[in-house]
Amino acid sequence: MGRKKRGYKAPEGLIKMDGSPYWWVKLNFNGKLIRKSTKVPLENISKATIILREVQKRLLEKSEKAKDILGESISFKDLADRYLKEISPGKRSERSDHTNSVHPKKFFTSRRIDTIEQKDIYQFIEWRKNEIEGERKTPVSGSTINREKSFISQCFKKAIRWGYVKMNPCFGVEGEKEKRRKRYLTDKEFEAIKAEASGNEYAGHLPDILDVLYLTGLRSGRVLSLKWNQVNLEDRHILFEQVSDNKGVPDRLWINDKLFSLLKRLKAERSLQKVVGPYVFQKIDGKPYRSIKIAWRTACKRATVKDVRIHDIRHKTATDLADRGSTPAQIALVLGHSNTTMTDSYTHLSSTKAILEKLGEEKNICTSEK
Repeated sequence: MGRKKRGYKAPEGLIKMDGSPYWWVKLNFNGKLIRKSTKVPLENISKATIILREVQKRLLEKSEKAKDILGESISFKDLADRYLKEISPGKRSERSDHTNSVHPKKFFTSRRIDTIEQKDIYQFIEWRKNEIEGERKTPVSGSTINREKSFISQCFKKAIRWGYVKMNPCFGVEGEKEKRRKRYLTDKEFEAIKAEASGNEYAGHLPDILDVLYLTGLRSGRVLSLKWNQVNLEDRHILFEQVSDNKGVPDRLWINDKLFSLLKRLKAERSLQKVVGPYVFQKIDGKPYRSIKIAWRTACKRATVKDVRIHDIRHKTATDLADRGSTPAQIALVLGHSNTTMTDSYTHLSSTKAILEKLGEEKNICTSEK
């Protein structure tokens, strides 16, 4: 219904509707579909065309009048929603973007973005520090506020490109101090968590994922999205694509002996799965795990290990490498940190081989082959 039929020529925006003896106007105005009957019989296309042009003229005048009154700006909520819809799906941090958008949208809501200034960003930060939910004040860490401010800034960067504003109000706003986390996950705690997960039928996948996290130093998102076509067991490396300039990993990461045994076993078990998917870690339907937080928290609770996060495994990798003699620059190389030198995150297989092999020395903390 509503599609042009062959056998007649009409200007764009003028259509026939099944079952109707009249011409119809079909236009898109500011994202809204307008579809109205002209009340002009199909035999008189000239008159229908005149009406179409008049409608288009009035809509244009209405649009220009709105611009004179409101400017070409939009509300922050609309900007954030557009960013989440058009930009976030292509990012690894899509889920984080949605989380970090909640409070900025709550604070700025329908505020036009061309009226938001640097002082307003500072006011948002202060509001976050003192926000009260219900009767309890919810403490907010400096890192959380920084992530939310970063989301606001990213939205404004796109707003500039989209022609809504000319300046980013976040520019020059100092970030909050972030407390360095000093929690170290001990070998005993790590083994206890994996043991509890192994005994849980709903978390049987967790121990292997945790071992890969430890043996590579990768972020959990990288491991959960890892595909078999990235794993070369013959040449013993994992291949990566760089998706960010400031969060890099080596383009090829060395597979040490323990990781080799683990991946080799997983590759053999792959043929036993009902659905053979492309991911190293997959659910029954062949889709990747989006998160392991629930399984992790359950295992930690059962193992009575408190105040520990999945990201602490990455810290453990760095600490254990340091204990085995790796330099800060070498550790930054493996973890993909850019705070040593810009070139540290661009490396070759031979560079990570000597470093990651150290995780196989002295300590035997990983689950043996099943």
